[in-house]
Amino acid sequence: MTGRDATNATGTLHIPGNPGGRIHLRNGGIICVESPGSPGPDALLLRTGRISESEWTAALTTGTRGNIGDTELHVVAMMSTQDAAFSIVAGDIEDCAFSPQTLDVAVAMRTAIDPVSLLQETSRRISSLLALKHPLCPHRERLAPTPGAHLLQHGPVRGEILTHATGRRTTRDIAFASGRSVYPVTIEACRMVMDGLLTVVPGTAIIAATPHLAAPLRPRQQPSAPHHPPPDPMAGDDTPLPRSLRRQLLPKLFKQPERKKP
Repeated sequence: MTGRDATNATGTLHIPGNPGGRIHLRNGGIICVESPGSPGPDALLLRTGRISESEWTAALTTGTRGNIGDTELHVVAMMSTQDAAFSIVAGDIEDCAFSPQTLDVAVAMRTAIDPVSLLQETSRRISSLLALKHPLCPHRERLAPTPGAHLLQHGPVRGEILTHATGRRTTRDIAFASGRSVYPVTIEACRMVMDGLLTVVPGTAIIAATPHLAAPLRPRQQPSAPHHPPPDPMAGDDTPLPRSLRRQLLPKLFKQPERKKP
């Protein structure tokens, strides 16, 4: 019997840090991830115009959801959960503490997802970010348009990013201002820096003191001989998880079965 088979945890994983967040588990599955570093389902729904602020308030107080169906709500909750997980991992994780206390969430996914699957998706997103020529940390670098950037023709996403890139906002701030998810905004902003449409405001490209993820987000040179640790059986067969994530998050999400004494 593996640790994954023995998992049936119900409670809340608290992750303090910048921005930090909370992972809500029910019977071993994740039903919601929340973070102040990414827009929640309400912001994503309001942006699309599928629900008004009054309808959202009514949904919180009476449980009615207007024209929003269960499937659409599940998709939005999934998008919010994946984005919150990315936002947490792309920031600074100070600690992890699991509590058996269950907290109410505004919108939970209709079907819980496996914690390892979510961590692998988060790892894939971090790897995609680092693979870009100009990777940006969504919580640190502030962006401003380059001269003449507004004079060119842009699609809706780039147009919104340019509008909200005032020199005082990070990609996280731009995501909130535009009602979009942090990950796609960050990826597109990185490409816009490469295309000469955005520039990083001097003095904001700061390497955080917490070493677990800050250094890889701003790579200065490629490592000459990377050390590959032996595969972790709890990490699955897809995208490998960073060792720091396995050490901090997985022990909290998965309870190993007790071994019988011989």
